[in-house]
Amino acid sequence: MRALALVLLLSSTALAKSSKDVPYTVGESFSSALRFVRIDRGCKVTDKDPDAAFITWECKDDDKVLRGSIEIFRAGDKVVRLQVTLGDEPHYAELRFLELLERKLRDERGTPPAVAPPAPKKPLDGGT
Repeated sequence: MRALALVLLLSSTALAKSSKDVPYTVGESFSSALRFVRIDRGCKVTDKDPDAAFITWECKDDDKVLRGSIEIFRAGDKVVRLQVTLGDEPHYAELRFLELLERKLRDERGTPPAVAPPAPKKPLDGGT
């Protein structure tokens, strides 16, 4: 019985997620991601929600239908995380997708300004 469970576990498809942090807003990232999926990749958007910042899509590749999704959420001050899942595609395909999406963001939105490091705190004793 344990052997059967092990075989089933090992044979199941793993759904990995890849992510990348970018210095853009959720709104900027969502609109660029939507154009990237629909126009640049030529995929059919099956669901989208700008308020929740997610997009699902499917693309035809020969006689296969490839499905994917992206979630965009705040990951810190002035940083958002792009999290991509590409169904049965290998991990490197997700990483390439994120690389191309980040390039699109830079092309459309420009290079984001460098984040200045926080000012050093003055000692409480006045520095003596």
